[in-house]
Amino acid sequence: MDSQAVASELKRKPVSESRITIAFQPIADTSGNRVYAYEAIVRGPHGETAAQLHQSLEPEARATFGQRCAAAAIRWSMAAGLGTSGARLLLPVQAETIGSPAEHLEPILRVARQTGLIAERLIFALEGYQQLPGRDLAEIIEVHRKAGPLTAFVGLGPGHAGLALCGRYLPELVKLESELVSAIASSWSRRLVLEDLTPRIRSLGLKVIATGVDSEPVLQRLRGFGIHLVQGEEIASPAIRALPTPTPRRAAA
Repeated sequence: MDSQAVASELKRKPVSESRITIAFQPIADTSGNRVYAYEAIVRGPHGETAAQLHQSLEPEARATFGQRCAAAAIRWSMAAGLGTSGARLLLPVQAETIGSPAEHLEPILRVARQTGLIAERLIFALEGYQQLPGRDLAEIIEVHRKAGPLTAFVGLGPGHAGLALCGRYLPELVKLESELVSAIASSWSRRLVLEDLTPRIRSLGLKVIATGVDSEPVLQRLRGFGIHLVQGEEIASPAIRALPTPTPRRAAA
């Protein structure tokens, strides 16, 4: 179903939460041959993204949609064995929906405590962070830092979009755009972009997550750049309510 068809279907008949699924995809740390984190990926019955599902909801339901998805991801991941895995849980969040950071965070941390997951093992990955006013972005990061979870900025790529915000607000992690990463094995220009971008991010003291790792040549290029947190089909496919483990060949440095 294409994006226009999805939007039309959602407008006609919003998807109920009971029909939402959450899959988990590992982010491997190739320097230590381990899983650094599992990302929770929300999908609707026809493959709708979390953003599309969010837009389909009534205004009053939108306010807590991200919190409910995060709570479900925590419960499902813990049931699947996250507690004994040593890995973190990465929760994508639409930055514009956070509102009051403390009020957004509190019910999520309550569910984490109930399931035995400590706050320090949570990562909130902010999508659309570039659109937030600076004071709001700073408050989100500060609230997370005091409570324990890490913060990641999602979507850094060609043109260094978002790099200045990384330097100003200093999240713990940055996720590179998958379109940039997946092209580095075949595109000289994309390799030059990443070659320039990587040391800039490191100079800020931030960890880099490369998404879109879809082939062994891409993985090898990333190793050459010193990027060890990797995610994509070459590492492992997402699995619904399960925590897939990368094969030794794919996870090894």
